[in-house]
Amino acid sequence: MTMGEGFDLLAGGSDGTSVQVSLELSDQAPTMLRMKVADSAWQEFQASNWFNCLIAARLSLEGKGFLLCCQGARPDVFPSGMLQQMNLGRFAYFLKPGVPLSEDDVVDIFARADISEVASVEDQRVAVFEFFKISR
Repeated sequence: MTMGEGFDLLAGGSDGTSVQVSLELSDQAPTMLRMKVADSAWQEFQASNWFNCLIAARLSLEGKGFLLCCQGARPDVFPSGMLQQMNLGRFAYFLKPGVPLSEDDVVDIFARADISEVASVEDQRVAVFEFFKISR
């Protein structure tokens, strides 16, 4: 398998610690993300698009007590169905309450974010449901 673009990010722990995380995107079908935490072995996450691969990787990190510091882990960032189809979920909208979605609000889900800006997968889901006024 050939790996394409790579990213070096941090993941923050609730105790204030941080760990280096390396991500690599497969440049072939199916959509796959590889993640290496510090000096551990590479883990592979395969899904229908990059955003869903990222969710799987984030859940793995959360199991170790860490939140991944990237735009796709912010509670106010989520891809529309069309963005997921057009670019395999690589880009998502920055959701602003009371403001219609716009191309100006599109972010790369793998771009860096500060630990203060990110949330768990569950907290992101709850925030997105609230933004779109979807009852659980």
